[in-house]
Amino acid sequence: MDYSLVVTLLIVFPSSALISGIVYISNLKRFMDTTPRIETIQDLERFKNIVKHQMYAALLQVFLLGTPIIIFTYGTISGILKFGDMLYVIIPNTTVIIVSRILRKTEKKGQSISASTPQLKSAVNSIVYSWKKKALPDW
Repeated sequence: MDYSLVVTLLIVFPSSALISGIVYISNLKRFMDTTPRIETIQDLERFKNIVKHQMYAALLQVFLLGTPIIIFTYGTISGILKFGDMLYVIIPNTTVIIVSRILRKTEKKGQSISASTPQLKSAVNSIVYSWKKKALPDW
């Protein structure tokens, strides 16, 4: 690997994380805009699908944001990068973190969605619990 490839990878991974985060949170926002409350089984199924994608996206984010650290370590150990090149890790990842905090508001709104019946509310609570506490959907 040469310097330009390493630097490109250090920028491409967090950029991909940023794009991924925006796409997936936009899907949740569209759902919340059209379905502010779970009224039917169909709403619940759509909610499950959206949440499932959110959970997979979170795992993808771990990979996309963790990989630059490995690449930087390799680049530094192999002499391709110097210590000051750490900015290629810090600036893109910090940008992603800042944008993610802004987008988190939509996620919190999705996690507090209401339901029209006790049965639907119980199902929603179970889905939200998994969303918050588990890596993969369990429904």
